[in-house]
Amino acid sequence: MSPPDRTRRPRVLQVLHGGAGGLGVAVDLLVEQTGTDFEHRRLYVESGRWSVPDAEGVPVRMLLRDAGALRRLVRRHGVDVVHVHHVLGDRKRLLRALRRLPVPYGVTVHDFYLACPRIHMVPPGQVYCGAPTDPGFCNDCLARVPGVRADITQWRREHGELLRGAAFVTTPTADTARVLSRYWPDLQPQVVAHDYRPAGLEAAPPDAGPEEPVSIGVVGALGPEKGGEMVERLAEAARARNLPLRFVVLGDTHRHGGPQALMDGWLFVHGSYRREQLPRLLEQYRIRLAAFPAIWPETFCLTLSETWASHLPALAPAFGALGERVSATGGGWTVADWTEPDAWLDAILQHIRDPEAMQAAGERGFQSLLRDEQEHPIAVLYAEACSGR
Repeated sequence: MSPPDRTRRPRVLQVLHGGAGGLGVAVDLLVEQTGTDFEHRRLYVESGRWSVPDAEGVPVRMLLRDAGALRRLVRRHGVDVVHVHHVLGDRKRLLRALRRLPVPYGVTVHDFYLACPRIHMVPPGQVYCGAPTDPGFCNDCLARVPGVRADITQWRREHGELLRGAAFVTTPTADTARVLSRYWPDLQPQVVAHDYRPAGLEAAPPDAGPEEPVSIGVVGALGPEKGGEMVERLAEAARARNLPLRFVVLGDTHRHGGPQALMDGWLFVHGSYRREQLPRLLEQYRIRLAAFPAIWPETFCLTLSETWASHLPALAPAFGALGERVSATGGGWTVADWTEPDAWLDAILQHIRDPEAMQAAGERGFQSLLRDEQEHPIAVLYAEACSGR
């Protein structure tokens, strides 16, 4: 392989799926934070179609005939290292293409797609499966999912080859790395948290008055795995117990859009919002506590950072990245019996009765976002990968 051109900044190709969502935000942050030392290109892959944005940011679709398209793209753009964030969208072709690259590649694991086609490890109608390693159990689960045709042993073998061939592998939290180690014990990913410092309110929203219900915020678009069904169960249980609580979903759920009040006012769905609107929405709805009733082990949760930016304490399940981050920072509390609505409600009632502890936890969450400026760990990995070409 020819040595990199030292007269320009090294170039990195970021590979991600077309429906980027939070993944797109994470990549945007990385590009911004390492842009001084590296030039970046993006490759979006969706339903077998590849596109690369032009100078104005308009995606230009590529005509693909074989797995050599990625090698040609790398040479055309003078790419020095490829950073793979996801292979969803054209998995088989990407796996073949990455084996033929003339430059090194690295992988950041943002969810559990490499271990399971279900991505979130939530079997139909259930909650997090616990990341079992028995292939028979997993294949039986996948056989019950419409449209999924995969042998889990082959699936994990192919992705194990991808990870072992990488110049670096990173995960955003230690819990994510722990789950990966169940399937690839020889893998030693480096934990690199997303350096996300969102804008927020200068101070916490005012306390609720004595005559009004306490507003509990559930932030973000809620599919079933992120708590779309669980928040309904929480509201139903609060109504049954006639508790002075109101659950406010800032976003849409998989069943409900907003704005609309449901369950006699115990649940309010605001609907979609722009990211920069969130601090004022938290203030508008007088949110006192941010709840994250996810039923899968989040791998980071940018929304947790966004609520901490507004000095709000968090209540999260005692597993996954949410449990890890809340416990490590003291920016809230965890629910051990996270599948039971009454356990959530009892925890909420306990904590909202102690305003001083609520304020202190919110402040600890906020302080966790304030880190000293330093060289980005992934920039170091890029440099090492380029020097090892």
